[in-house]
Amino acid sequence: MKFEAFLSEFVQQLLLYLLPILAAALASWLIVQVSKGLAELKSARPDVYQELMWVAKGVVQAAEQAGAAGLITDKKNYAINIAEKWLAAKGWHIDLDLIDAAVEQAVWDEINKYKVLPVSTLTEVSE
Repeated sequence: MKFEAFLSEFVQQLLLYLLPILAAALASWLIVQVSKGLAELKSARPDVYQELMWVAKGVVQAAEQAGAAGLITDKKNYAINIAEKWLAAKGWHIDLDLIDAAVEQAVWDEINKYKVLPVSTLTEVSE
């Protein structure tokens, strides 16, 4: 009985140590795969890619407004669902991971659109 308790505790501690590492590795792999998918879509169908990015920007803004008004609680799912419906109405059935990535990109752009470039960057560009 003591050995089983020891083994159980050992496996539990090992999993507590390894799971965050595995989760980070999985997240990195998914980011690479989705980025590759967006790049392939951009090169194969630039019209669909532009539409996807335009829709993503719009639904992110709509989700922000709906969230601020208290109409929704999960802005990301709201944005993805609306984008999927909009694109499906156009006849484009795009993988949800690509829609998710486009929404994340639109959020990133929205967050960083008012950031000021450091002075060192500005002088390098003007030279």
